[in-house]
Amino acid sequence: MVFQNRNKGTWDGIEKAAMMGTNFVAHILVGLALGYFFDFKWFPSLKPWGLFFWLVMGIVAGFRSMYLDAMKISKDQEMDARKRTGSGAGAEKTGNSGKKPASEHAGDEDRDA
Repeated sequence: MVFQNRNKGTWDGIEKAAMMGTNFVAHILVGLALGYFFDFKWFPSLKPWGLFFWLVMGIVAGFRSMYLDAMKISKDQEMDARKRTGSGAGAEKTGNSGKKPASEHAGDEDRDA
């Protein structure tokens, strides 16, 4: 069968990408629905502006959702990579913090004066 020997990472990526796309379209459709009801049911005198406003809000919400999902996926992949390399949660994180280790701060008092 085709799905018996599947690569879990590949299929998880496809699943997450499909979910992100579906959520994006859903946000846009909800924005369109809100704009339609706003214009045609509640405030007919503002006809095109409510639809336009809520459509833009749906698009913004869809992109925000995609961004947050992408950041979560990135963080999950980083955690998986750390688990594979053996550096767990207790390991000191080195990177963009810009801070020196405590051992390098020992002689800084004399240089600041």
